[in-house]
Amino acid sequence: KLRAAKVRNTPYSFSIRTHNKMHTCSRASEGTSKKRKGTPELVAAMLHEDYPGLMETPTPKTIQNLVQTKFGVKISYSTALRGKNLHIYDLRGNPEDSYKKLYCYLHMLEKVNPGTRTSVKLNGAGQFLYLFIALGAAIEGFQCMRKVIAVDATHLKNGYRGVLVFASAQDPNRHNYPLAFAVLDSENNDSWNWFFELLNSVIPDSSELVFMTDRNESLINAVATVYPSAHHGYCVWHLSQNVKDHAFNVNKDVVA
Repeated sequence: KLRAAKVRNTPYSFSIRTHNKMHTCSRASEGTSKKRKGTPELVAAMLHEDYPGLMETPTPKTIQNLVQTKFGVKISYSTALRGKNLHIYDLRGNPEDSYKKLYCYLHMLEKVNPGTRTSVKLNGAGQFLYLFIALGAAIEGFQCMRKVIAVDATHLKNGYRGVLVFASAQDPNRHNYPLAFAVLDSENNDSWNWFFELLNSVIPDSSELVFMTDRNESLINAVATVYPSAHHGYCVWHLSQNVKDHAFNVNKDVVA
C-alpha cells in the first residue's frame, strides 16, 4: 500500500504519507496484464540468492517446486535444468569460454611442470576434437614401478559428450598411479591411435611393457600398431562381466 498527498502551493509535487511494503499477493500476479514467466534467468537468480557461491544445488525436480512455491510460477523440467546450469556458468564460466582458454592453460601446465606433454587436435572446421595430458612428474616416477599399464575409458555426460581416457599404473603401495589422460570424441581407430602415439612419446615401446585393457576392438588394434613389442592382456573383471551378460538360465554371479 502507498498513500500520498499533494504538497500545498506546488503544481506537481506529492509527499509520501504511508508506505506498507508487505505484499499479500504472490510476485507472479503483481501485473494484471502480463503474467510473470518462468525462465532460466529467473531460476538462476533464485539459486544465486538461496545458494550464493555454491556449485551444488537442488535437482531440477526440486527446483520446479521451489520456483512454484516462491514465485507462484510453473516451469518445465528443462527450464529448471537450464537455470541450474546458468547458475553454475555464472560462478565458473561457461564451457565455450573455457575451451578458448585451453591453450593458455596447457602452456602454463608445461611451463611449471617440466617434462609434461600436452597436445590438442582440432577437426577440419577448427573445432576441438582431442586433448592429451601427461604430467612430467608422473612419467618420471613410472621409471621406478612395474611396467604394467591399465588403459580404460568412460563416457562424459555433458553437453559435448565424448569419452575420458586414462592410462594408469600401480605404485608400491598398490594405489592407482595416473600416467596420462585424454578427452576423445569416441572409442574408434583414429582416436585410440592418436592417444597411444602420444603416450609412446613419453613411454616408449618396450618388451617389458604390459597393457591391461578391455576387449574394445579399436583399442586392441591401436596397442598392436603403436606398441608392437609390448605385451597385451585383458582385464579379468571385464571378461567376467562379458560372460555374465551372455549367461542365461544360470546364476550369473556364480558364472562370473
